[in-house]
Amino acid sequence: MNMPKITVIMSVRNGGRDLHTCIPSILNQTFRDFEFIICDDGSTDDTFILLKEYQMQDKRIVILRNEESKGLAYSLNRCIEIAQSNILARQDADDTSALNRFELQYPFVCEHPEYAIVGTCWSNIFSDGHEVKNPIKELPTALDQVKGGLYMHPSWMMRKDQLEKVGFYTVNKHTVRSQDYHLVMKVLGVGMKLYNMQEYLYNYTMDERMMSRTRNWKRVIDLMWIRWDAYRRNHLPLWCYIYVLKPALTNLIPKSLMFKYYQRKGSK
Repeated sequence: MNMPKITVIMSVRNGGRDLHTCIPSILNQTFRDFEFIICDDGSTDDTFILLKEYQMQDKRIVILRNEESKGLAYSLNRCIEIAQSNILARQDADDTSALNRFELQYPFVCEHPEYAIVGTCWSNIFSDGHEVKNPIKELPTALDQVKGGLYMHPSWMMRKDQLEKVGFYTVNKHTVRSQDYHLVMKVLGVGMKLYNMQEYLYNYTMDERMMSRTRNWKRVIDLMWIRWDAYRRNHLPLWCYIYVLKPALTNLIPKSLMFKYYQRKGSK
C-alpha cells in the first residue's frame, strides 16, 4: 500500500453539529491522496457516532478516541504520532477548507523545503453569510507575531520532521487552547521559517460560540503565559513584553463590540 502524500490532522470535542460541513470539505478535495486522522477528544454528544458513519463511507478516515478530554495539543500530537506522511495538514472541526486547498498548497510545500509551516489567507464567515477576507504577510517573523493575527493555524501544512525538532505541540496546563501560537513561536525561535500563501483557501467560522470560547479568564491567563514564554524563547526586545497584557485588555471589551470589530476588520 502506497503512503499518502498528506496526513490531515483534526481534533474534535462535542462538534457533532459542524461535522456535516467540515468533513466533506476535506473528503471532497480535488487533491485526493491523503489520510484523514481525527481524534475525538472525549466527546459526550453524537460526535463519535458521526465519525464512525463517515469512516464507513471513506476509508481514508482514521479515528482516535480519548476516553476523557485531554485538550487540543495532546490530541493533535496523538494524530501526528501515527501520521504516515511527513506533510501534515491542519483542520479545525468547526471550519471548512476550500476544495482546491490541497491542490494548491501541497505542490508549494514540496517545492519549498525551506519552510517548516505554510499557511494561507482566510475568510471569516459569519452566521448571516457575511464574509470578511484576511490578507496576511507572506513571511512573518517572531517580532511580527508579537501583535498577533499573522497566521491562520488550521490552514497550515507542516513538516513532521521539522516539528519533531521542537517537540511537536507543547502539552501543559497553559496550552489547552492556545497551542498553535506557542508552536509557531517555538519554530521561529530555532530559526525555521513560516510562509503564508496569498490565496484564500480556508474559511474560519465566526459566531457566538467562537466568541464564548475565546473570552474567559482561564484562557486569558494561559495566553499571557504563552506570550511571555514565546518572547523569552525568541529573545525579543523588552518593549514587546507589554503585549503580554493584550489578552487581558481584549477580554475587558464587551463581546458585542468585539464581534462588530471582527465583522468590520476581519482580524482574528
